[in-house]
Amino acid sequence: MRRPDKNVVWDIWMPHLSPSNELLTNYHDKRVDWNEYCIRFNEEVLKKEREYLNILIEMSRSHKVTILCWEKTPKKCHRRLVAEECQRLEPNLTVVIN
Repeated sequence: MRRPDKNVVWDIWMPHLSPSNELLTNYHDKRVDWNEYCIRFNEEVLKKEREYLNILIEMSRSHKVTILCWEKTPKKCHRRLVAEECQRLEPNLTVVIN
């Protein structure tokens, strides 16, 4: 979650796994479509922030992990992309996308 509301409570906040403000704004303003968003998110986050993905994977070995976002559905949301990348890196990981 890049822009958390003051009422959101979390155990660990990992903004490194969120889209940049520029990418998020461009997507919401429809200057970037979903396909371009995925490409840029992959470059900006999934490739560059491996250590945070590894932390998330490690945490999931002993705890249920929930990834939060403001998007209404995970269909077009960074939380799905992060979860899928974690599962790609750790194929035995059970991922539930709601």
